[in-house]
Amino acid sequence: MQKSNIKGTLVRWKDDKGFGFIQAEPELDRDVFIHASTLSHMSRRPKEGDIIYFQLERKSDGKFNAVEAYIDGVECKSEEDTNSKAKKGLRSQQRDTINSRKSANQSQGQTRGILYRIGIMMLVLAGASFAYNRVVGSSGVANDSFELSQSSIIAADNTPSSISNTGVNAISKAYQNRLNGVQVSSSGTVVKLLDDDNEGSRHQRFILCLSNEQTLLVAHNIDLSPRIETLALGDIVEFNGQYEFNSKGGVIHWTHDDPQGKHVSGWLKHNGQIYH
Repeated sequence: MQKSNIKGTLVRWKDDKGFGFIQAEPELDRDVFIHASTLSHMSRRPKEGDIIYFQLERKSDGKFNAVEAYIDGVECKSEEDTNSKAKKGLRSQQRDTINSRKSANQSQGQTRGILYRIGIMMLVLAGASFAYNRVVGSSGVANDSFELSQSSIIAADNTPSSISNTGVNAISKAYQNRLNGVQVSSSGTVVKLLDDDNEGSRHQRFILCLSNEQTLLVAHNIDLSPRIETLALGDIVEFNGQYEFNSKGGVIHWTHDDPQGKHVSGWLKHNGQIYH
Protein backbone atom coordinates (compact mmCIF):
# COMPACT_ATOMS: atom_id res chain seq x y z
CA MET A 1 0.00 0.00 0.00
CA GLN A 2 1.43 3.38 -0.99
CA LYS A 3 2.08 5.83 1.85
CA SER A 4 0.43 9.25 1.67
CA ASN A 5 2.67 12.28 1.39
CA ILE A 6 3.13 14.58 4.36
CA LYS A 7 2.89 18.33 3.85
CA GLY A 8 5.29 20.74 5.58
CA THR A 9 7.01 24.13 5.39
CA LEU A 10 10.78 24.55 4.98
CA VAL A 11 11.46 26.73 8.04
CA ARG A 12 15.26 26.58 7.94
CA TRP A 13 17.61 26.07 5.00
CA LYS A 14 21.44 26.16 4.98
CA ASP A 15 22.25 26.37 1.29
CA ASP A 16 26.02 26.38 1.91
CA LYS A 17 25.70 23.15 3.91
CA GLY A 18 23.04 21.54 1.74
CA PHE A 19 20.43 20.69 4.36
CA GLY A 20 17.49 22.17 6.27
CA PHE A 21 14.47 21.41 8.44
CA ILE A 22 10.76 21.05 7.67
CA GLN A 23 7.90 21.83 10.05
CA ALA A 24 5.34 19.12 9.30
CA GLU A 25 1.55 19.58 9.17
CA PRO A 26 0.25 18.46 11.64
CA GLU A 27 3.33 19.41 13.66
CA LEU A 28 5.52 16.58 15.01
CA ASP A 29 7.47 16.63 18.28
CA ARG A 30 10.52 17.85 16.30
CA ASP A 31 11.29 19.30 12.87
CA VAL A 32 12.13 16.94 10.00
CA PHE A 33 15.68 16.93 8.56
CA ILE A 34 15.97 17.16 4.76
CA HIS A 35 19.14 16.91 2.65
CA ALA A 36 19.62 18.71 -0.67
CA SER A 37 20.11 15.38 -2.45
CA THR A 38 16.48 14.53 -1.68
CA LEU A 39 15.41 17.50 -3.82
CA SER A 40 18.10 17.21 -6.51
CA HIS A 41 15.42 16.37 -9.08
CA MET A 42 13.75 19.79 -8.69
CA SER A 43 14.39 22.57 -11.22
CA ARG A 44 15.65 25.03 -8.56
CA ARG A 45 17.27 25.01 -5.13
CA PRO A 46 14.95 24.98 -2.10
CA LYS A 47 14.49 28.12 -0.01
CA GLU A 48 12.89 28.98 3.31
CA GLY A 49 9.11 29.17 3.10
CA ASP A 50 8.76 26.47 0.41
CA ILE A 51 5.92 23.99 0.82
CA ILE A 52 7.42 20.47 0.76
CA TYR A 53 5.61 17.16 0.28
CA PHE A 54 7.57 14.16 1.52
CA GLN A 55 7.64 10.68 3.03
CA LEU A 56 8.76 10.37 6.65
CA GLU A 57 11.68 8.18 7.70
CA ARG A 58 12.35 7.77 11.42
CA LYS A 59 15.95 7.04 12.41
CA SER A 60 17.06 4.77 15.25
CA ASP A 61 17.92 7.83 17.40
CA GLY A 62 14.35 9.11 17.14
CA LYS A 63 15.09 11.89 14.61
CA PHE A 64 13.05 12.32 11.43
CA ASN A 65 14.35 12.40 7.85
CA ALA A 66 12.39 13.50 4.78
CA VAL A 67 12.63 11.18 1.76
CA GLU A 68 10.94 11.07 -1.66
CA ALA A 69 10.32 14.82 -1.36
CA TYR A 70 9.31 17.49 -3.84
CA ILE A 71 8.65 21.27 -3.71
CA ASP A 72 5.05 22.29 -4.27
CA GLY A 73 4.61 24.29 -7.48
CA VAL A 74 8.16 23.70 -8.75
CA GLU A 75 8.80 21.62 -11.87
CA CYS A 76 11.04 18.57 -11.81
CA LYS A 77 14.11 18.40 -14.02
CA SER A 78 14.21 16.02 -16.93
CA GLU A 79 15.77 12.63 -16.27
CA GLU A 80 18.65 13.49 -18.61
CA ASP A 81 19.52 16.67 -16.63
CA THR A 82 19.26 14.83 -13.32
CA ASN A 83 21.66 12.07 -14.40
CA SER A 84 24.10 14.61 -15.84
CA LYS A 85 24.18 16.69 -12.66
CA ALA A 86 24.52 13.61 -10.48
CA LYS A 87 27.65 12.61 -12.40
CA LYS A 88 29.04 16.15 -12.12
CA GLY A 89 28.33 16.16 -8.38
CA LEU A 90 30.23 12.89 -7.95
CA ARG A 91 33.23 14.25 -9.83
CA SER A 92 33.10 17.44 -7.78
CA GLN A 93 33.02 15.43 -4.54
CA GLN A 94 36.04 13.43 -5.66
CA ARG A 95 37.94 16.64 -6.46
CA ASP A 96 37.02 18.11 -3.07
CA THR A 97 38.36 15.02 -1.32
CA ILE A 98 41.70 15.39 -3.10
CA ASN A 99 41.85 19.15 -2.55
CA SER A 100 41.05 18.87 1.17
CA ARG A 101 44.35 17.04 1.70
CA LYS A 102 46.21 20.08 0.37
CA SER A 103 44.14 22.80 2.10
CA ALA A 104 46.10 22.95 5.36
CA ASN A 105 49.46 23.56 3.64
CA GLN A 106 47.90 26.01 1.19
CA SER A 107 46.27 27.97 4.02
CA GLN A 108 49.57 28.23 5.89
CA GLY A 109 51.37 29.33 2.73
CA GLN A 110 48.73 31.98 1.99
CA THR A 111 48.95 33.33 5.54
CA ARG A 112 52.75 33.60 5.36
CA GLY A 113 52.48 35.30 1.97
CA ILE A 114 49.96 37.88 3.24
CA LEU A 115 52.04 38.65 6.33
CA TYR A 116 55.16 39.00 4.18
CA ARG A 117 53.44 41.45 1.79
CA ILE A 118 52.03 43.50 4.67
CA GLY A 119 55.48 43.64 6.27
CA ILE A 120 57.06 44.90 3.04
CA MET A 121 54.33 47.51 2.60
CA MET A 122 54.77 48.72 6.18
CA LEU A 123 58.54 49.08 5.66
CA VAL A 124 57.99 51.04 2.44
CA LEU A 125 55.46 53.31 4.13
CA ALA A 126 57.71 53.82 7.14
CA GLY A 127 60.58 54.81 4.84
CA ALA A 128 58.34 57.19 2.89
CA SER A 129 57.04 58.73 6.11
CA PHE A 130 60.58 59.24 7.46
CA ALA A 131 61.69 60.91 4.22
CA TYR A 132 58.62 63.15 4.19
CA ASN A 133 59.18 64.22 7.79
CA ARG A 134 62.72 65.23 6.85
CA VAL A 135 61.27 67.61 4.25
CA VAL A 136 58.28 69.16 6.03
CA GLY A 137 59.66 69.18 9.57
CA SER A 138 57.52 68.41 12.61
CA SER A 139 54.28 70.19 11.63
CA GLY A 140 52.24 67.02 12.08
CA VAL A 141 51.23 66.73 8.41
CA ALA A 142 53.51 63.74 7.81
CA ASN A 143 51.92 61.76 10.66
CA ASP A 144 48.45 62.34 9.19
CA SER A 145 49.71 61.13 5.81
CA PHE A 146 51.16 57.97 7.35
CA GLU A 147 47.92 57.16 9.18
CA LEU A 148 45.99 57.57 5.92
CA SER A 149 48.37 55.15 4.20
CA GLN A 150 47.85 52.59 6.97
CA SER A 151 44.06 52.80 6.55
CA SER A 152 44.55 52.17 2.83
CA ILE A 153 46.34 48.90 3.67
CA ILE A 154 43.40 47.80 5.79
CA ALA A 155 40.92 48.52 3.00
CA ALA A 156 43.06 46.65 0.46
CA ASP A 157 43.09 43.61 2.76
CA ASN A 158 39.28 43.31 2.59
CA THR A 159 38.65 44.47 6.15
CA PRO A 160 36.27 47.32 7.04
CA SER A 161 37.38 50.93 6.96
CA SER A 162 34.06 52.70 6.30
CA ILE A 163 30.57 51.58 5.30
CA SER A 164 28.48 53.71 2.92
CA ASN A 165 24.82 53.72 1.94
CA THR A 166 25.69 51.76 -1.22
CA GLY A 167 25.64 48.57 0.87
CA VAL A 168 22.13 49.30 2.14
CA ASN A 169 20.98 50.03 -1.41
CA ALA A 170 22.47 46.74 -2.67
CA ILE A 171 20.73 44.77 0.09
CA SER A 172 17.42 46.56 -0.59
CA LYS A 173 17.69 45.70 -4.30
CA ALA A 174 18.55 42.05 -3.51
CA TYR A 175 15.47 41.82 -1.27
CA GLN A 176 13.16 43.44 -3.82
CA ASN A 177 14.38 41.09 -6.56
CA ARG A 178 14.48 37.99 -4.30
CA LEU A 179 18.16 37.41 -5.06
CA ASN A 180 20.50 34.91 -3.41
CA GLY A 181 24.28 34.63 -3.12
CA VAL A 182 24.96 38.40 -3.25
CA GLN A 183 28.16 39.60 -1.52
CA VAL A 184 27.34 42.77 0.48
CA SER A 185 28.85 45.10 3.09
CA SER A 186 26.91 47.43 5.39
CA SER A 187 26.04 48.07 9.03
CA GLY A 188 22.98 47.93 11.27
CA THR A 189 21.68 48.16 14.82
CA VAL A 190 21.08 45.02 16.89
CA VAL A 191 17.32 44.82 17.58
CA LYS A 192 17.01 41.19 18.69
CA LEU A 193 19.32 38.50 20.09
CA LEU A 194 18.40 34.90 19.20
CA ASP A 195 19.49 31.53 20.58
CA ASP A 196 22.41 29.84 18.87
CA ASP A 197 21.60 27.42 16.07
CA ASN A 198 23.36 24.20 17.13
CA GLU A 199 22.11 21.96 14.31
CA GLY A 200 25.17 21.02 12.24
CA SER A 201 27.70 23.87 12.36
CA ARG A 202 27.02 26.21 15.29
CA HIS A 203 25.84 29.75 14.46
CA GLN A 204 25.44 32.84 16.63
CA ARG A 205 22.23 34.52 15.50
CA PHE A 206 20.92 38.07 15.87
CA ILE A 207 18.78 40.53 13.93
CA LEU A 208 19.98 43.88 12.61
CA CYS A 209 17.90 46.87 11.49
CA LEU A 210 19.48 48.81 8.61
CA SER A 211 19.23 52.57 8.03
CA ASN A 212 16.32 51.97 5.62
CA GLU A 213 14.50 49.99 8.38
CA GLN A 214 14.98 46.66 6.58
CA THR A 215 15.77 43.81 8.99
CA LEU A 216 18.43 41.14 8.46
CA LEU A 217 19.10 37.88 10.26
CA VAL A 218 22.85 37.40 10.79
CA ALA A 219 23.96 33.75 11.06
CA HIS A 220 27.62 33.87 12.18
CA ASN A 221 29.47 30.51 12.10
CA ILE A 222 31.12 30.16 15.52
CA ASP A 223 32.80 26.89 14.59
CA LEU A 224 34.98 28.85 12.11
CA SER A 225 35.06 32.32 13.71
CA PRO A 226 34.99 33.70 17.30
CA ARG A 227 31.67 34.57 18.92
CA ILE A 228 30.86 38.23 19.69
CA GLU A 229 30.60 37.70 23.45
CA THR A 230 29.69 41.29 24.39
CA LEU A 231 26.92 41.76 21.81
CA ALA A 232 23.93 43.69 23.21
CA LEU A 233 20.72 45.30 21.98
CA GLY A 234 21.36 48.70 20.40
CA ASP A 235 24.94 47.88 19.37
CA ILE A 236 26.16 48.81 15.88
CA VAL A 237 27.57 45.88 13.87
CA GLU A 238 29.33 46.24 10.52
CA PHE A 239 29.39 43.20 8.27
CA ASN A 240 30.67 41.72 5.02
CA GLY A 241 28.92 38.53 3.98
CA GLN A 242 26.63 36.74 1.56
CA TYR A 243 22.96 37.77 1.31
CA GLU A 244 20.21 35.16 0.96
CA PHE A 245 16.58 36.14 0.44
CA ASN A 246 13.72 35.36 2.81
CA SER A 247 10.38 37.07 3.35
CA LYS A 248 11.50 38.75 6.59
CA GLY A 249 14.27 40.83 5.00
CA GLY A 250 16.99 38.28 4.32
CA VAL A 251 19.86 36.39 5.93
CA ILE A 252 23.56 37.27 6.05
CA HIS A 253 26.04 34.39 6.38
CA TRP A 254 29.63 33.59 5.33
CA THR A 255 30.79 36.28 7.80
CA HIS A 256 34.10 34.44 8.23
CA ASP A 257 37.13 33.19 6.32
CA ASP A 258 36.80 30.10 4.14
CA PRO A 259 39.37 27.51 5.37
CA GLN A 260 39.60 26.13 1.81
CA GLY A 261 39.99 29.58 0.21
CA LYS A 262 37.20 28.95 -2.30
CA HIS A 263 34.72 31.57 -1.03
CA VAL A 264 35.05 35.32 -0.53
CA SER A 265 36.11 35.95 3.07
CA GLY A 266 33.61 37.83 5.24
CA TRP A 267 33.73 39.49 8.66
CA LEU A 268 31.83 41.21 11.43
CA LYS A 269 33.04 44.36 13.23
CA HIS A 270 31.78 45.24 16.73
CA ASN A 271 33.18 47.87 19.09
CA GLY A 272 36.30 48.19 16.94
CA GLN A 273 37.06 44.45 16.94
CA ILE A 274 36.92 42.39 13.75
CA TYR A 275 35.62 38.79 13.77
CA HIS A 276 36.44 36.64 10.71
